[in-house]
Amino acid sequence: MPRNNGSSGGDGDVTLLVRATVALIPLVLLHVSLLVAGEDAADTTPIDQPRTSRFPRYRFNIRKDDIFHDTRVIPVEHQVSAFLYKGETKLFFFLHEREHSPLSLTVTPCTSSVLWSVRYRHQNDTGKLDDMAVQTGDNSSEPPLEEFRSNEMRTFSTEAANPGLYVLQVSPLERETYVNLYASLEPGGPHPLRLSQRPRLRLQKRQRRKRLTVRWEPSSVDPHLMHYCLVVNTRRYYSTLCEAQGERNGVSPPDVSNAAGFNFPREQAEAQKSELASKAARLNASRLGRGSGGGGGQLHEDIVVGCVGRRTSYTVSNLEHGKVYHFNLFAVNRRTNLSFPYGRTTLKYEPRSKPAGLRDGKVSTVNLRKLDGRATFKFKVGKKAEEEMHMYVMPCGGAVDVDLTLKGEVVVPRKLVYGYERFRVPSPALGQRYVLRVSAPNSEELRRISAVEVLATTRPTAKFPLPELPSEPQVHEYDSMRRCDAVTVGWVPSPDPRAARYCVFAREDKRRDLETRRPNQCALDARLKKNADFAMMHCQDRIPDDTRSVITQTIGNLKSGRSYIVQVTVSKTRGKTLSYDLLQVQTKPVCT
Repeated sequence: MPRNNGSSGGDGDVTLLVRATVALIPLVLLHVSLLVAGEDAADTTPIDQPRTSRFPRYRFNIRKDDIFHDTRVIPVEHQVSAFLYKGETKLFFFLHEREHSPLSLTVTPCTSSVLWSVRYRHQNDTGKLDDMAVQTGDNSSEPPLEEFRSNEMRTFSTEAANPGLYVLQVSPLERETYVNLYASLEPGGPHPLRLSQRPRLRLQKRQRRKRLTVRWEPSSVDPHLMHYCLVVNTRRYYSTLCEAQGERNGVSPPDVSNAAGFNFPREQAEAQKSELASKAARLNASRLGRGSGGGGGQLHEDIVVGCVGRRTSYTVSNLEHGKVYHFNLFAVNRRTNLSFPYGRTTLKYEPRSKPAGLRDGKVSTVNLRKLDGRATFKFKVGKKAEEEMHMYVMPCGGAVDVDLTLKGEVVVPRKLVYGYERFRVPSPALGQRYVLRVSAPNSEELRRISAVEVLATTRPTAKFPLPELPSEPQVHEYDSMRRCDAVTVGWVPSPDPRAARYCVFAREDKRRDLETRRPNQCALDARLKKNADFAMMHCQDRIPDDTRSVITQTIGNLKSGRSYIVQVTVSKTRGKTLSYDLLQVQTKPVCT
């Protein structure tokens, strides 16, 4: 037998293990013969069932997994699993009794690549296994029937297998892992693994809660027995279900089953001893960092493993915009326990929001949080449009990216809008639809934004409700006129001739930390009326023929050595209010 550098005991240990196993073959055959061939592992019909044939068939309450645990003999058409530490080599056996018939042996590694091989011990004319090679120790010189090195499911298959004992030697290459083992007598191997076409996964995006529904067709093989598990993650595809589960939940040595064997006193003592050894191994593994995850000791709790039974759909929530997601679907046969890849696909999550129609001169308000941070608006230019089309975008509490297109051509390039922005489109195309896209630049801004207001009109003289702010909406303080109880500020008036009223507000800034100079323009009138915390408020009407380039205002009755925030607003006749940028001022500490 070839030497494996990852084995723990070398060729001598392997030879001893094979000799011990061959010596136990009669017990193995007795153990296996107690199960009714082809029946389900969970069948526990009592031993005193009436006889229906000349030779009685006995049934014991022993699961196939427990028999495998005792003997390492792989049952027919039933997937079993085993745990291996890094550097450990284990042997598993399959006793083939049919003459020149199909046989396939499938090994599925979970969280580590494995090196595994298949060797054969034949029967002589008396029906006994020929163990001469084992007893003489020359088995290491025999090449295996086939050898595999892989982290994916691989199958050894032959259409004319000789009767005898088939020995699987398995060694993990990178870290501890479970391996799944499956033996089949079907021609060509298990039917599900021979399917040339996998079903297509259909992805349906949903507007709310960043959800996506994955749908698929039921299996054409044993559809009444198939259950399904979907794996979703942002890193890569997974070739096996147990690999994804291992990286999601971690890998630990298994608990020893107390139901194994015939429950003789000797077996009870051995089970108790093995259980204590297993607990010690798991404790030691946790201290050494083993068992913490399949990917080199790191858990990936963001992996979604959703098992839905016989249902053929699964909905994933809280997807992130712009991220690439990998979807792996696995089917599990509930009778044979065989799991296998059933379909896969990849998607970059960019949810499409249904465009909202804008009516001329009517405000439209949307909640970007419910739309995954993106909203699209369409506005059709009427036949009675004026020379300009006016639009405004008003994010409530944060900043948004805005762009405007017509038939795919850029009309207004992408621009970051904080607080408020007014757009003018000269000579709009009559009868055409303009597309306005609004999006949060990042997740932090999206958390700040409570809503976004949008308005479009081709008759701005009559239907645009907001005054026009100057190109530089800053408020300035005249430092030379600062006193201990008053400050003087000035601002450029609105170029809109219908701007009729200016108001100046001052409130004490107790935190002395003005986060932003850009005010929240949404529902400004209502918020100013509710706020009773102003130290000073003064309003003045603008004289129609006033040609002054700057409006000034002295704010008095302030406290010495205090910090204040000054806000100037402008209102339109029978319209709404907008605010200039905020200004932070400081009164003198001492009156002279």
